[in-house]
Amino acid sequence: MEIYVLDQNLAPVALIDSFRSLIWATRYAKVGDCELYLSATPENISVLKIGYYLARGDDTMVCRIKRVQIDTDVENGNYIIVNGEDTKSYLDQRIVWGTATCKGKAEVFLRSLVNKSLINSDIGLRNLVKPNGGALMKLGALVGFRDTASEQMSYVNIGEKARAYCDVFGWGYRVILDGDQLAFEIYAGADRSGSVVFSDEYENLASTTYVMDKTSMGNVALCAGEGEGSKRVKSSVGEATGTGRFEIYTDARDVSKSITWTELRAAYPGGSVEPFGSVFGYRVPTVDVMILSVDFYSWLTANYPTGQIVTVDGVEYYRVTDEIVATMETGQPDDTTTATLEDLVYIPYLLNRGIDDLSEYGAVETFEGSVIPDVTFKYKEDYFLGDIVTVRNEYGIEQVVRITEVVEVEDENGYSFEPKFESIAR
Repeated sequence: MEIYVLDQNLAPVALIDSFRSLIWATRYAKVGDCELYLSATPENISVLKIGYYLARGDDTMVCRIKRVQIDTDVENGNYIIVNGEDTKSYLDQRIVWGTATCKGKAEVFLRSLVNKSLINSDIGLRNLVKPNGGALMKLGALVGFRDTASEQMSYVNIGEKARAYCDVFGWGYRVILDGDQLAFEIYAGADRSGSVVFSDEYENLASTTYVMDKTSMGNVALCAGEGEGSKRVKSSVGEATGTGRFEIYTDARDVSKSITWTELRAAYPGGSVEPFGSVFGYRVPTVDVMILSVDFYSWLTANYPTGQIVTVDGVEYYRVTDEIVATMETGQPDDTTTATLEDLVYIPYLLNRGIDDLSEYGAVETFEGSVIPDVTFKYKEDYFLGDIVTVRNEYGIEQVVRITEVVEVEDENGYSFEPKFESIAR
């Protein structure tokens, strides 16, 4: 393996092809890392600097150097140890600066969070800029995933939100080198479970560790939002019953009903303001509400009996027409006006929080294995990080799994390759 060293402008400054060892750990929906151990020559020390980058021509991960250690030893020689972190970690340096609302395709929303937080922020100091003044990051191509979400968030870490969506929708995310910039991408591995099989039969599986863990279960969430006591807005998500029902409580008090006039019009365009009791209401001609649970659907049909189910981009919604979605104190709102969401559009935000919480619970079934490289199937030719494959151990336990992590090691013992598999719902 050859390592390219890039400066802070992403310009190549060195090629390293001689080292004591290299550990290169790429991860599908988490942040990867690397460690490089080599002689502490003046040339190596001059280019392996904090803030510089490490890249490989045969891999998409780019690592930012975060730690440099130099060891001197009269007998064994002087060595430098360099630790790098996947440039996906840039997302973990930003939060939602205020409030953001997702009502529709989650991929589009996540890209907008990255764009507004690291690339084209209204606060210029938040943008990632190279020393030469150019933009460090850009958005990669839009895939067009149809997965949708309806939620409101404030001050959430962008990296954590990216990983939450990946967990729910089966995505991966990466930041790759594209010319002289880093490009943020969301992607999904291919399903190769019918063609790529790791087993003793094919003599391409050196060892396996299979784990089924149900010590932390949760499949129904009671979600409670704003309010006190009996006035708190509540709903539930999850349909498990009997002995298979494991309940959790989601305290979503921080999910606010408040929304700015600007955000309200963006989320629900085409509305008008009219008197509504002692306040003013924002009435929209049509609103499509995601059907996130049986409990919520029952509530919708009871409170809005004239609504109907519609399918948009393969997703079912409950369509309500000519309805008030928010109220405010003034009939002439401006950018300083704050509105209060009605439960019709507020409850989906609570349920999405519950869905996020439930993703941290449940049965955990994992297959870890040591694969014999280049026997039957070759990594990065026949299968890739994030792909779905089949693993079968000597006891006949067979699972359709996703490759969520790959650790490559090259040292004096040669090259080794160890993937981590995680079972997926089919």
